[in-house]
Amino acid sequence: MKRGKHMKSYEKYISKDDVQKIHETSLKVLAEVGVIFEHPEIIELFKRHGARVDGNTVYMDEKLVTDALSTAPASFTVENSKGSHTFGGGARVLMPAVGSIYRLESGKIHKMTNDETVDLFKISDTSDVIDCNYFNVFLEDKQLSMEERIYSPVAMVLKYSHKTGLHLMPNTFPIQGDIREPFKKGLELINRFEGRADVYNNIVHVNSLSPLCFDHDPLVKFLVGAEMNQPLWFSPCAMPVLTGPPSVAGLLAMSNAEVVAGMVMAQLARPGIPVVYGQTSASTNLREIQLSIGAPETALISYATAGLADFYNVPFRTGGGLSDAKDFDAQTGYESDMMIRSTLDAGPDLVLHSCGILGSFNITSFEKFLMDEDVYRMNRRLLSGIEVNEDTLCFDTIKKVGPRGNYLQGRTPKMFRKEFFTPKYFNKEDPNQWQQNGNKPVVDTLTQAVNERLESYCPPEITKEQEDMLNPYIPEKYRDHI
Repeated sequence: MKRGKHMKSYEKYISKDDVQKIHETSLKVLAEVGVIFEHPEIIELFKRHGARVDGNTVYMDEKLVTDALSTAPASFTVENSKGSHTFGGGARVLMPAVGSIYRLESGKIHKMTNDETVDLFKISDTSDVIDCNYFNVFLEDKQLSMEERIYSPVAMVLKYSHKTGLHLMPNTFPIQGDIREPFKKGLELINRFEGRADVYNNIVHVNSLSPLCFDHDPLVKFLVGAEMNQPLWFSPCAMPVLTGPPSVAGLLAMSNAEVVAGMVMAQLARPGIPVVYGQTSASTNLREIQLSIGAPETALISYATAGLADFYNVPFRTGGGLSDAKDFDAQTGYESDMMIRSTLDAGPDLVLHSCGILGSFNITSFEKFLMDEDVYRMNRRLLSGIEVNEDTLCFDTIKKVGPRGNYLQGRTPKMFRKEFFTPKYFNKEDPNQWQQNGNKPVVDTLTQAVNERLESYCPPEITKEQEDMLNPYIPEKYRDHI
C-alpha cells in the first residue's frame, strides 16, 4: 500500500498515522462484526475465496483484504466518442447536480417538471466548469412507456450531450422484480451506440446500505458491471447517530469497512477491475432527523476520504457544491464555498453534485448552479497560489513606470487576465453605481444568465443509425429536439 513521501493536503486535517488507525479499526470490523451481502451469488463468491460466512454475513480477515486490494489499479481511463477522462492522481472531474426532486425558483420550491429536468441537462451541457453530463429521471412518467422510464436517462445523454457521460445508469426504480436484464440492456445500449465494448465507457455506482450492508439490487448492478468489465464505484452515505457511530473517526472506520468490503468483492469477482473509493457520509441534524451536508464535518470527511484512498492507492470520489439551505441566501453561499474549496483542495478524481445542490441533495437551483461555477473558478485561483518568477516580479515594468507613474496603459495585459480572477456573475460595481442602476441583486443577474445559457444550447450531431437506436427510449416530446 502506497505511502507518500511529501505532505498532502489531507494531512492538514488527518495524519497518515490516523489514516492507518482507521484502516486497522476497519479490519477489526470486517473480521469481527462482518458485512451483510443480500445476494446468494455474492455469498458464494466469498465462500469460494475462503471467507467465513454465517448466513448473509461475511467476515474477512486481513490477508483476504490485503491480497484482494493488491490487484486494484491505481488509475484507469473512461473513454467514448465524446472524450475521455483518466481517474487517479486527483483528476477533479466534475459532474452536475444529480437526483434532486425539487427545484427552487423565485424563492419557491416545487417538484421538478420534465421540461425542467431537460433544462438542468442543458445548463450542465453548456457549462465550462462541468466535465461530464448526466440526465436525471423524468419525474412526470405516468404517460411514458416502461422502456422510456427505464432507459431514457441513458438515451438522453447519448443523443443530446456534448460531454462524456459517466454514471449512465438505466432507471431501475420502476422495475418490479429482477433488474439484472434491464440493467444489462442499458449498459449494452452504450456499447451499441459507441460501436465497441472493449473499453471502459461508464462507471457503475454501487451504494452500500449503512450500517455494514449491501442490499440486493445494488449487488445485481455490481454483478452486471463486473460481468461487463466496467469500473465500479462504491459509496456509503452514513448518518452519525442514526446509521453510524457518533464521532467522525468512528463514522469513518465503519463506512471505510463498507467501501473496503465492496472493493474486495470487486477484486474477487474480477481481479484488476477498476474501483473508485466513494464517500458521501456527512453530519446529522438531530433536531430534524435530517442529513446535513453543508457542514464542516462533511469537509473533514472529504479530506479523510482523500487520505484513505491514498492509503489504498485507488481513485476516489467525494465532496461537491453542497448546501442544506432551502433558498438562495447567505447560508447557500457560505456552505457551498466551504464545500467547494475543501473539495478542490482534497483533490478527488470524481465529484458528483458539483453545482446547483440545495436542501441536502433534494433541491436544485439553476441560479445556484451558475453561482457554484463562479465559486469553483474563484477557488481554483485561490488554490493555485502565487507564481513568483522573473516575469511575474515585473521589475522592468516597475522601473519603466517609476514613482508616481501610471500602470494603466493601453489594453489589459495578458498577465493580468491570467493572474487575477474576474467573476462572471458576482457584482463588483461601485456601490453608488449599483444603486443608480436599480439595485439589481445577484440572483437576478443569475436568472438572466440561466435564460441565456438555455437559449445557447445546440444538440450535437449523431448519425441516423444512432438516432434510430436511441429514439425508442426517449419520450416522444423530446425525440426530435430539446
